[in-house]
Amino acid sequence: MGDDWCTIESDPGVFTQLCQEIGVKGVQFEEIYSLGPEAFASMDVEKLFGLVFLFKWQREADPRPTVDAGDHGIFFAQQVIHNACATQAILSTLMNVPSEKLDLGPHLKEFKEFTVGLDPQMKGLAVSNSEPIRKAHNSFRQQTSFEIVQEKDEKGDAFHFIGYICHDNKVYELDGLKAGPVLIGAVPDGTHWTETAREEIQKRIETYTQKAAASGGSEEGSVELRFNLMAIVANQLNEAEEQMQRARYLRQRANISLVSRGEDVELMDEVDDDDAPADIPSFEDLSAREVSDVKALVAEQTGKIDELGKVVEVEKKKRDKWTRENNLRRADLVPLALCAMRHLARKGVLMPAFEKGKEVHLKRVEERKATAAN
Repeated sequence: MGDDWCTIESDPGVFTQLCQEIGVKGVQFEEIYSLGPEAFASMDVEKLFGLVFLFKWQREADPRPTVDAGDHGIFFAQQVIHNACATQAILSTLMNVPSEKLDLGPHLKEFKEFTVGLDPQMKGLAVSNSEPIRKAHNSFRQQTSFEIVQEKDEKGDAFHFIGYICHDNKVYELDGLKAGPVLIGAVPDGTHWTETAREEIQKRIETYTQKAAASGGSEEGSVELRFNLMAIVANQLNEAEEQMQRARYLRQRANISLVSRGEDVELMDEVDDDDAPADIPSFEDLSAREVSDVKALVAEQTGKIDELGKVVEVEKKKRDKWTRENNLRRADLVPLALCAMRHLARKGVLMPAFEKGKEVHLKRVEERKATAAN
């Protein structure tokens, strides 16, 4: 079954829906665009479960030793099938998140229990033979009416995914092509583990950059400098909606407290107080506060609700965009293209359009060459 796995695009919408289809609850993927100290400044790092890093794979020796995954209490599966490194990196990262922080869903819970005593290679074989995982992965297969068969000696770029996690206050690199995890190091006191991982990834990219500079940009010795880093974080839509609901419960209690003291207040929420979170102040607590303090609390919660409403709107639009793009990825557009070409041919404008497009393409190629030369 290993040969049946397709390549999938490195995209937060793809990976988020992939996890949903496998059954993982409450996660999403966010692209990291900077590797400076501010890389994770806008995120709640306490709800950042791991990192997935994409880079161009090259056959070269890695002097770093690996550790025994079992001795370190880490789930680690070797990659034994082609084209599955993205899903494998995601799974290895998620499997190491404590159960109290993340709901893996019924299938991955069962899978984790089933493979607990297996070595990394057998874990990898178990991944390759998992029908729910393979089905979810292959649901992103590009649909086409024609199958293009490449020549065996045709060389193409090989990109690879690896994961970074924190376990027992140590940062590990999870690369399915290695014998085991690579221990990056302990997390220094007063810092978050993402800083240790960020420095390691930055060092790796700088190494590739130095190799590219040393090669002088020659075609044979050039090194690919395209990378992609994603963070696996808590579902931002769910988080914002839960925080908004909590703020609504608290605002309603504060307003009722003001009404009970004769204040002229408009009750803006209609939420069932019986469902209110246990950690918000009770009516007794609020009644002990000054009226001015309670009014300030109402204003604070109103502002918070407005801000969270904007976050909810952004996250919903993001998910609508992901859904449209994933539907497009799964669509076969060849019949549409052929139909358009037939209509252009009937009107006698197909070849002129082809020549114009070819001219534009060649111009762009020359512009890219000129940019690279500078």
